[in-house]
Amino acid sequence: MSRLLVVAGKGGVGKTTVTAALARASADRGLRVLVVSLDGRPGLAALLGGRPDAGATYEGDVLAAGLGPERRGSIHLRTLSASEALQDYLATQGLARLAKRLVSTGVVDVVASAAPGIDDLLLLGKIKHLVGLAGPDGPHDLIVADGPAAGHALSLFRSPAAMAETVRGGPIRSQAIEVQQMLRDPNRCRVVLVTLPESTPVSETLETASMLTDEIGTTLAPMVVNGFDSAPDIDALVVADRLPAGQLGDAARFRARRCAVHRRELDRLTAATDVDVLTLPHLARAGLGAADVRTLATALLDRSAAG
Repeated sequence: MSRLLVVAGKGGVGKTTVTAALARASADRGLRVLVVSLDGRPGLAALLGGRPDAGATYEGDVLAAGLGPERRGSIHLRTLSASEALQDYLATQGLARLAKRLVSTGVVDVVASAAPGIDDLLLLGKIKHLVGLAGPDGPHDLIVADGPAAGHALSLFRSPAAMAETVRGGPIRSQAIEVQQMLRDPNRCRVVLVTLPESTPVSETLETASMLTDEIGTTLAPMVVNGFDSAPDIDALVVADRLPAGQLGDAARFRARRCAVHRRELDRLTAATDVDVLTLPHLARAGLGAADVRTLATALLDRSAAG
């Protein structure tokens, strides 16, 4: 649908896991996927099948290749920071030495404190550059960005408009306007909102969706409900009152109640939004790994194919 998918959601809903699953599903379809970490959050590389420290640099690492029906799919993970994005930009302007000096002396941090939003604009500007390279003739087909939690994501997307209003001219204003245009172009950028099938996360997701579309003008991709539990066999036993006494029966009744809550919240989310809603199954694991991400990627592909 788009060259850039920014994954966002309330903290704790499994946003990074969904980022990994989206990247893996896309690579399994034969796409060359660039995964961008904006917060340097640990664990993403391992979920994608790489070393725990892979992809932690600005240039990143290729974690998988030869995927998909024509063995064209690949996954490249890199971590972006505002200071490195500034160095990169100034280097393209022939100011590489100045860039290193600005970063080493802490000037970037001072400017970021004095002009709130400039660091976010630097990150988005680099992403805009990467989006411009995406396509059949570029190094990647799709960018999946593991974005910040919902509150910071909103401030991230608001930063271009704020900088365009604050700065009256020059390259910063031009960059802000161009980033705004990218965020509002569904062919280049969409946001994937992730939630859990629980009351508070669903309510906050609907509020975030309204702000993103109405205030910022960003187009939403299908929402993802993570950790959705469905157990029709247990539901049938509960309805028929055929559960054994004791702890096993209590556990089954608890799970049936949880499934009912998940269905109710899924129905509420679906009724309140115009975009499609995809569910990812609840995996009863203490910690997820690359094999679990492949399971979730297959579930994404199956649900997408089902419409």
